[in-house]
Amino acid sequence: MRTKTQQLASDLASYRFKGPIGNALRETKLESTHFLVLAILLQRHLRADSPALEGRALLAIVFEGSFDVLAGIDLLHENGVLRSTGLIVLEDEDEFTDDVLDARFRISEDALIAFQEEISGLVVEDQTRSGNTGYQSNRDFLVDLRILHNLCKHRSERVFQIDRWDRIRLGNVDPGRQLTRRIERYWQRIQERIEHSPEAADFPAVRFCREHNLTRSEIVILVHLFFKELYEGNAYADAAELIRLVSENEHELIRNRALIVAGGKLRRAEMLQIETMIEGRELTGEVHLADWVVNFLFGANAAEDQIRADEQLDWHLYLKKIEDTKTFFRDLEAN
Repeated sequence: MRTKTQQLASDLASYRFKGPIGNALRETKLESTHFLVLAILLQRHLRADSPALEGRALLAIVFEGSFDVLAGIDLLHENGVLRSTGLIVLEDEDEFTDDVLDARFRISEDALIAFQEEISGLVVEDQTRSGNTGYQSNRDFLVDLRILHNLCKHRSERVFQIDRWDRIRLGNVDPGRQLTRRIERYWQRIQERIEHSPEAADFPAVRFCREHNLTRSEIVILVHLFFKELYEGNAYADAAELIRLVSENEHELIRNRALIVAGGKLRRAEMLQIETMIEGRELTGEVHLADWVVNFLFGANAAEDQIRADEQLDWHLYLKKIEDTKTFFRDLEAN
C-alpha cells in the first residue's frame, strides 16, 4: 500500500491536468492522499452495487494503523478540501452527522464529470472555443441562462444547508468557491456568444436585460421564476430562496436582501410581485413575475397586447351603450 501511495504521488507530480481537475488543483491544495480517496470512491462507483462507502472503511483503506486513521479524519470533515469543494458528498445529503466514521460517502457528480472530461482530453481552451458559435435564437439564449441558473442553484444548496444554519462553521472555508468560479466562467461564455451573434440585440430576453440594465443577480432571479413556472407550473418562489440563489456566501446573503425589498429595481419596475405573510417583511413572502415580464421574455410584445386588450374592452362597452345604428353612423362620421 505504501509503495502504491508513493507511486501515485510520483505520477501526480509528473502529470499535467488540463481540464476541470486542473482547475481544482490550481484553486485548492489537493495532495496525493486526497486523490487516493477520490480513486477509491471512483472505483467503488464503477464496480460496486452501492457507490457509497462508510468513512471508517474508507480511511482504513487509505491508512495503515489506527493512529493514522485518527489523524486522517479531517480528510472527510465538512470543512476539508474534498467536501468543501464538492468532490465527495454524503450518500444522503440530508444526513446530519458529526461522526464521519459512521457517515457514508460517495464521489460527486461534479468529480465524475471532471474525470470523464480529463480522460476524453477535453481542456479548458476547448470549452472556451466551443462557446463562440453565437446564439441562433432567443430560445438558445434562455436555455444558456437556465444552465447558468442551475449552477447558481447547485452552489446555493451546497453553501446554505437550511436545516443546519444554526451550526458553528469552523475555519474560513468557502464551500461554494469552485462553483462560483464556474459560474463566472459561464457568464463570460454567455457574453462571448452574444458578441458572436450580431442579431442578438433583437432577442427579446437580451433586449429586456439591456433596456432595464439588469445586474447578473437580478437576471438569475428572473430566470429562476421564469423556468420554475415553465417546468413546474408553479409561478411562486420563496423570497428567501431567491436571495440564497444569488449569494455565494453569508456576507452576500445579508447584502442581497436589497434585491427583494420595495426599493430594489425589480420591485420598483414592477417586474416582481410579492405576497408577504407579515406586512413589510419581504423575506416572509412568495414572489412571482409580473405577466408582462413573462410575455416579454417569451418574445410577446406585452405593451402592444395590453393596448389591444384595452381597445377591445372600450369597443365592447361602446357597443353596449349605443341605442341604434343611427347613433353608430353619426359617431363614425364625427370621427
